[in-house]
Amino acid sequence: MNTARRTKSNALYILLFLQIFCSAGATAQTVNNNNNYNNRNRTEIYDPYKGKNGERLNAFGEPILDGKEQEKQDSVDAARGRTRDRTVYRNRYKDSIQVYKIISPTWDTTLVDTSLNISKLYKLNPLRKDEYGYMPFPTIAQGYTPMVLDLKPSLTPSYGISSRSMYYRNADEINYYDVRTPWSEAMYYTNVFSNMESHVLDFNFTANAGRLFNFSIGYRGKRTKEGLYNYTSNQHGQLVGTFSFHDKPYRYILRGHVTYQFLSANENGGLTAEGMEMFRSNDKEYSYRTTLPVNLSGSDAAVANRLGGTRFYVSQSYDLFNSSVKNPKGFRISLLNEIQYQHLTYRYYDPAFKDPDSNTGEKSINYYRSAVLPEAPRVDSSYFNTLDIAAGAGVNFPLVNIYAQGMIRYQSSTYAFQDSLAYGTGMDNREKISGNTVSVNLLGRWRPMRYFGADASFDYSLSGVFSDARILKLSAYAQLNPQNRLEGSYMNASYYAPLVARYYRSSFAMFNWKNDFKRIEANEIAVTLKSDKIINAQVKFTDISNYVYFDSLRTPRQFDDKVNVLSVTVSRDTRIRWFGWDNTVTYQNVSSGASVMPLPEIMVRSSLYAYFSMFRKAVTFMPALTLKYYSSFDAPMYNPLLSDYNLQSPSSVQQIGDYPYLDISLSAKIRRTRLFIKFENFTPWVTPSNRNYFSAPMYPYLDPTLRFGVVWDWFN
Repeated sequence: MNTARRTKSNALYILLFLQIFCSAGATAQTVNNNNNYNNRNRTEIYDPYKGKNGERLNAFGEPILDGKEQEKQDSVDAARGRTRDRTVYRNRYKDSIQVYKIISPTWDTTLVDTSLNISKLYKLNPLRKDEYGYMPFPTIAQGYTPMVLDLKPSLTPSYGISSRSMYYRNADEINYYDVRTPWSEAMYYTNVFSNMESHVLDFNFTANAGRLFNFSIGYRGKRTKEGLYNYTSNQHGQLVGTFSFHDKPYRYILRGHVTYQFLSANENGGLTAEGMEMFRSNDKEYSYRTTLPVNLSGSDAAVANRLGGTRFYVSQSYDLFNSSVKNPKGFRISLLNEIQYQHLTYRYYDPAFKDPDSNTGEKSINYYRSAVLPEAPRVDSSYFNTLDIAAGAGVNFPLVNIYAQGMIRYQSSTYAFQDSLAYGTGMDNREKISGNTVSVNLLGRWRPMRYFGADASFDYSLSGVFSDARILKLSAYAQLNPQNRLEGSYMNASYYAPLVARYYRSSFAMFNWKNDFKRIEANEIAVTLKSDKIINAQVKFTDISNYVYFDSLRTPRQFDDKVNVLSVTVSRDTRIRWFGWDNTVTYQNVSSGASVMPLPEIMVRSSLYAYFSMFRKAVTFMPALTLKYYSSFDAPMYNPLLSDYNLQSPSSVQQIGDYPYLDISLSAKIRRTRLFIKFENFTPWVTPSNRNYFSAPMYPYLDPTLRFGVVWDWFN
């Protein structure tokens, strides 16, 4: 543990040194107002040190004035009640810095935004995303119970491990940057006056090394030394480094990233039947939750799982037959290339593997209802390696406003377990899922007019171990007017079940299987309305055949019938002067397959908030009251061995939901620093007799807890 602490301290010192070093020698970065990969604007490349009239500019893009002129300009800014940042960068994103850009993996560009709003409050969590549709467990970074259907098919089957994988940062979640001077952002999130000791730190530093090269390094760590309930400590560490380069005419673009991640947790299997009665009794004797008995782990040893991963990714493009700056919208051919290597591991440790007759070992055997195999190893360990190489070309046809792209992809993958896990199973200890897959990726974009467009993509596995998988996506949009946008999409997919459901080896006898499931067939159609004046609404219908799930015995099964889910989501953020009311309502109807796809029928989130400033508008406050509610449903149970979810036993079903969760918060913004104080789930103080708040069956949700968070941006 001391070594881990020293490693973290050294990492923070290195990040601090990089920030100071690059702040002292920061150089300006070439600005590109549209970094869209398929239609990059090459006309706005300029010398960042010179203005349009040749005047000298400072690091913020302002003309350098003499003393008297600068005083006059400052007086004008003060009279307008604007800060330095707001005056210099006039754009429709208030408090955003125009020369600091975040570029997504799909080449969508957003500006750094330091404003304070209700959406920033929703994203104050370990994922840095809106948690709507997912119910968090009481311990920070312990997991989520899914309450919506979110299909993410891929030609290569996923690893599985769905609960722990929610925190894993995939290649399509890594952002790149285009900045003029170094920029740092830090987020810290913790509990205050609580029996649970949890911390979240997310730090990202990005800078340029010349006008053409940007790099970043970030670390996201989560640690719970002592959970609210016994044996629920966890530790996450995610280190990400990115780089991006382009030449002056933007003909050659190179970018990539390196990640190292580990997500480990101790598991307690939830409360026992006796512990559930103690929790619901509202007896002050059990208010200290570590006194409640749990299903797994003990004082002598703990059950634990760990998901780890290392990834190297590089993509590059080079434009042929392009006239560059003189004709940015002309005919263009681009050569494309991608290379990715990823190594994933998953380990599960249980005291029963070492000593089945111990008290802790017997608890595990009773919980999983499975004996331990003879000569069992002490750890269930699997790995999944993939090497992905793709090459292709993209062509831009300006006369018809069409962009077309095609790539051929070769992937080598290996999914296997350590050899000793096969002892006692009667199966070959060298058995694994391994091989090569050749696939094709086609993409097309059509923009016939300014307010209408359509996209299409088709991915298909031509040959190999995962052949005949396909994903077809069609989408179109119509910008009815500046305030209203209508979108439609359709997806047809045929893909393989997760690897853990197809093949698994464990020291527990009941958790050994190899299945030859049919490919999952899915169709999804969605219509979305985005309106600033009316409402935001989405209607989505999903049809799934051959759905794969884990039954009440924790065994993977394939559903013979169809699963049909209708989802309607409506949201509206109404603002009147200093007050706002943000509402999101979702209706879900599982017309077929409800027995294997348990979802709540109604979900509601409503926030009433206000804005006001003090100290001559130097500080902005945002108090908010948030209500979260979802109707009761037979939620799936969490399985610590697979870090996944399975159906409940029909003889002992525990419904969760039908409980109002009330949060109250006070947020403040001082220049580019946002502070959050949040009191979560104070409903038990309002209705002390109602203790029906659960994250999952046998897992109670958070007791009334005070949390503090800060998000701080530095622009050097």
